Amino acid sequence: MAFEDIKDIGFFSLRDNKIYQAELPELVDRRICGSFPGGWLMTVHENSEIQLFHPFSVTKQVIHLPPLTQLPCVLQTEIEDNNELFYIGTRFDRDELFCYPSKYVRDVFIQKVAMSSSRVAAGTIIMAIQSINSSLAYYKVGGDQNVWTPVSTDMSHCFFRDLAYYKGRFYAVHNNGYVVVVHGLEEEVSSNIFVEQVIAEPTGKLTTKLYIVESRSDLLVVVRFIRTELSGTSKDIYELWRCPHRTVGFRVLKLEFGAPNNKWVEVESLGDCSLFLGYNMSFSVSSSNLSGCKANCIYFTDDKYLFKKNFGGYDMGIFHLEGGGSIDNFLYPSDHLVVLPPPIWLAPNPS
Repeated sequence: MAFEDIKDIGFFSLRDNKIYQAELPELVDRRICGSFPGGWLMTVHENSEIQLFHPFSVTKQVIHLPPLTQLPCVLQTEIEDNNELFYIGTRFDRDELFCYPSKYVRDVFIQKVAMSSSRVAAGTIIMAIQSINSSLAYYKVGGDQNVWTPVSTDMSHCFFRDLAYYKGRFYAVHNNGYVVVVHGLEEEVSSNIFVEQVIAEPTGKLTTKLYIVESRSDLLVVVRFIRTELSGTSKDIYELWRCPHRTVGFRVLKLEFGAPNNKWVEVESLGDCSLFLGYNMSFSVSSSNLSGCKANCIYFTDDKYLFKKNFGGYDMGIFHLEGGGSIDNFLYPSDHLVVLPPPIWLAPNPS
């Protein structure tokens, strides 16, 4: 969802528990598909523009990235009689083509992003989970080509759920729970890029709502459990996707690197740290460095950003790892208030 016809944006501060308003006409009709430590936002417009925008810089700096038309899954575009833009692209099967309206492409085709640095300069790499296939593509700032380059054309390298830049490389967690690393991008000339699975899916209970995040130099995968309920009196199983949903718990796993094999370790406590999870970004902070932040908690926002009204925009809260995993509301005292578009996280400046 985008800030359609909205230029006054509210910022909620954990430090003083207040909402501040700012006029940002630069975000009108744009969807924020990612944010990065240091204040950068990545936005996409239905006219195909993709930008990095820094709302807190003196000049409100804007950096143009390759447009949606340059994603690997987009083959061509068409303008209909009503002047609406449509994208012709692939989905799952390379032999079959589909036509997508521009608003759908804006809201769906870039799902998660990560950046190799909090400062944007020549050589900075932006990695995206993109297209209906949820595959990986990247762009190197200042490079020779103004396109998003696929990491792999292997159809088995699809359906990723989240990204993290960790110790000089990009890691991604798959829909099934296993984790891969992208090799070759750290070279000045990226000629031999390949994906390697570093660990198999963990045992035990999983869902497809997965996050990958660095915390105190560890790489964590977080599983989010969501209860769905049928709305009204309908019992049709095919209506489940339309149901009100509610987060009921989390599972935190650490990827422990070491010979001979990497392994999963259950995390019972985050200590002084807390995790912040959402569709735009996942990160960790020390509660001692951020006033108003509760330790050993998971702050989460609604990931159902495509659904309006009662289908999304209200599943936000604070999950306490201690005390049986209780969940508190934040931002508003009531859990019935819908916030659309769902809020995004803005991370503190890196130390």
